[in-house]
Amino acid sequence: MMKKLLLISQLLLISSVQLFARMKTCQISGTTDFSREGDTVAITVSQYTGRLNEIAENYRAVIRSGRFGIAIPAGNKARYVQLLFNHPESRYLPLVLLFPGDNLTVSIKNGKISYTGPPAARFIAQQQLQDIADRSLREIPLRFTPSTLPRIFAHSDSAAFASLAYLDEVKAQIGPAAWRLLGNNVKAAAACTKLGYFNYACINKPEHVQENFKTALRDYGRPFNIFPPFSVDDGSGLSSEYIYQQYLADSCVLTSRKFNAHDFYLFASKNFKGEILEQLVTTLFIIKRASPDLQAADVASALSYVKNNALRSVLERIQAAGTVGGIAPVFTLLDPNNRSVSLNDFKGKLVILDFWFTGCGACKALAPIMYTIEKKYAGRPVVFITVCIDKKREQWLATLKTNEYTSPLSINLYTEGKGQAHPVMRDFDVRGFPTVILIGKDGRLGPKPVLEVNEMSRLIDSYL
Repeated sequence: MMKKLLLISQLLLISSVQLFARMKTCQISGTTDFSREGDTVAITVSQYTGRLNEIAENYRAVIRSGRFGIAIPAGNKARYVQLLFNHPESRYLPLVLLFPGDNLTVSIKNGKISYTGPPAARFIAQQQLQDIADRSLREIPLRFTPSTLPRIFAHSDSAAFASLAYLDEVKAQIGPAAWRLLGNNVKAAAACTKLGYFNYACINKPEHVQENFKTALRDYGRPFNIFPPFSVDDGSGLSSEYIYQQYLADSCVLTSRKFNAHDFYLFASKNFKGEILEQLVTTLFIIKRASPDLQAADVASALSYVKNNALRSVLERIQAAGTVGGIAPVFTLLDPNNRSVSLNDFKGKLVILDFWFTGCGACKALAPIMYTIEKKYAGRPVVFITVCIDKKREQWLATLKTNEYTSPLSINLYTEGKGQAHPVMRDFDVRGFPTVILIGKDGRLGPKPVLEVNEMSRLIDSYL
């Protein structure tokens, strides 16, 4: 019997080795002139760009003698790869589009990036597209005023046309599949840029401000998308962003209606199907994961038909973090005096968590609202805790002294320079800022607060 078990084990081991040997892999390697021995290269691989790029596989390679290398599963679809070096002189490399069968070899010397191997022409093309986009951003200041809207829109169109013309020039070198996908991304990104600018300038602004921007848009006289039609089911993720932004403009800003996440979910479910619907609802829940008008039933409904495992994992995480009545994850963080503070220290009290970072305009705008509420509930069994994700402790401490983002009435904690990589961010699924979370006296998650004094006061009163 023992000999039979040993034989079976050996056969299974041989089969596993043979199966692994047959697995197709993609080799990612390169050299740098700035990395030190033992430095690591962070590598993210995602099927998507845009907001859905957060759905990524993460790898790490170690620098040995100035060189790094790693093999990852090849996959059966085009994917976006990005490299990040943990060195002061380094920077993000542009997203590199890999097709099945590609290998990526990159060299960075004297601040210049070069690629080698058969797909090099495609990587060089993507670098050129990134350079066009960077030049466009540098050439015009981004100011949210009605008078600058036509100029900014025209400039965005010009950069997009330059990118499309360049892609036509190199179509033979990069191949029709890359030409089609990269061109689709250029057109979708240009439309999203204009829509995003217009929506950001108008949403939650006074009526007279919105009317001024609407007048500027009419004077501009062109639709948001002036390019040849692009595919909304290309699988890159940018198309879902475009649909979302177009809905905001057409159904909310231009009709003076307030955006409601549930209404958009119904719109998406009625008008789209298949992969684009899965991307669209996931994009919605990513953007509005902290919104109080996002209904738990909508997430559950989406999970009933979303088949893509990567998208499902995001929806399941959002569902778990936003489930009213679920047990809140316990955390321990440091205060300004380097003392450990735990959620368990506040058993029997209502806890309001506020996640923020220095430079976040929306976080700064929320601060006076939170201060008003903190004063109102002083002496009551309510604890207000801020959690900052600043990279540098010194910056966090300096910002605390200004009281522009927090107040002396709150307990201020820090993620120790780990930023969004800290486990507390994952446990509470914090992706946008500010994010405010209510934890009841029983340690269970409450509904998402409306960030307004009267609405938040009513919610707090219902939990006291």
